[in-house]
Amino acid sequence: MRRLKNWIESYLIYQENTESARIFHQWTALSVIAACLRKKVHLKLGRIDIFPNLYVIFVGPPGASRKSQAISFGIEFLSNIPDIILSADAITPQALIEDLERSTIDEQMPDGTSFQHASLTITSKEFESFLGAKTENTKMITYLTDLFDAHKIPWKYRTKHSGNNVVPSVFLNLLAATTPESIASSLPSTAIGTGLTTRIVFVWCDKKYKKVCYPEESPEDLIIKNDLINDLYLISRIVGEYDFSSNCKRTFQEWYDAYDPNGSERICRDPAFSGWYERKPLYMLKLSMIFAAAESSSLVIEWRHILRAKSALEQAEESMPQVFKAVGRSTVAADVDLVVEIIKARKFITEKQLLSLVWRDIDSNKLDNVINTAIRSGKVKRSFSGPKGEKGDIWFFST
Repeated sequence: MRRLKNWIESYLIYQENTESARIFHQWTALSVIAACLRKKVHLKLGRIDIFPNLYVIFVGPPGASRKSQAISFGIEFLSNIPDIILSADAITPQALIEDLERSTIDEQMPDGTSFQHASLTITSKEFESFLGAKTENTKMITYLTDLFDAHKIPWKYRTKHSGNNVVPSVFLNLLAATTPESIASSLPSTAIGTGLTTRIVFVWCDKKYKKVCYPEESPEDLIIKNDLINDLYLISRIVGEYDFSSNCKRTFQEWYDAYDPNGSERICRDPAFSGWYERKPLYMLKLSMIFAAAESSSLVIEWRHILRAKSALEQAEESMPQVFKAVGRSTVAADVDLVVEIIKARKFITEKQLLSLVWRDIDSNKLDNVINTAIRSGKVKRSFSGPKGEKGDIWFFST
């Protein structure tokens, strides 16, 4: 029997006395429920079956928002639930396939029939370590892209020594963390906006929730934790087909018919996310199953679940332009971003002061190129007079 009214809301209450950004805790909770639902549930959309797996990647500066800490708390809860298979933090494409094969189980359906599925969750606190350097990660990117769709038919792959192999009915769930610079080092610019990145919900935050020197568990926290584990186990036992309530089915169709991926409703205007917006209705449906499971085991999706899914996505969309700011074909893309952030933080700075801060990464010759790029893009401006009319040095101002 469920002890909590809403698993996600209770999870956020339990994590109140921690430093990780709240949005990271929310998406960790969503990913944890997805990991527990596995391929045991689906939503039928006409001839299409939709499964609740997610690819979620936290992005932010190193250490600033406690990305890895949020993931660790989620892993702790998953470790208490039987039959949840987690993949190693950093593995090869072949090892990923082996993990999928080992995760295969026979599932009993309510009608007495059974089916095989291979449900696996990847948790990686350093996504670039999992993905590998962009000079050698083509195969891993291809696998992740192909496996996201969770096709009902077995997944076939070819190995160098054993020929064609088959994994029955794959369900792959992903929760990882990275930085903008690591994205630039692990994803080729040609991959941005296509394939894998259109299947990922990127969640950006650059500030911790609050300072907590000693994140201890109070007696009240321990009670909530036990209730969370109890209800998460019950969520992991849900099996079957989700369906819309009659009102929800009609209302969602009205929303879908009016939805324009490039319309006024679009929050993130970065063209790199155009493909992502084409898939937004799919993410809403995946999340609606998760929000429904957080409340009960009834297998019914109400319109409020759709609205909560939409709200969660929109919160992530607001900061998505920050995700790819260090990525580009230009060899100075990351350096331009670094310099602009320094000038923006200080509002104005002399050339000598700037070079003293970045000389380990950007020498004086390269700095000229970086500054000229930033100026021509309108991100900063140059002046030979300081903020109080000082002469004799070059000043850079944030626009």
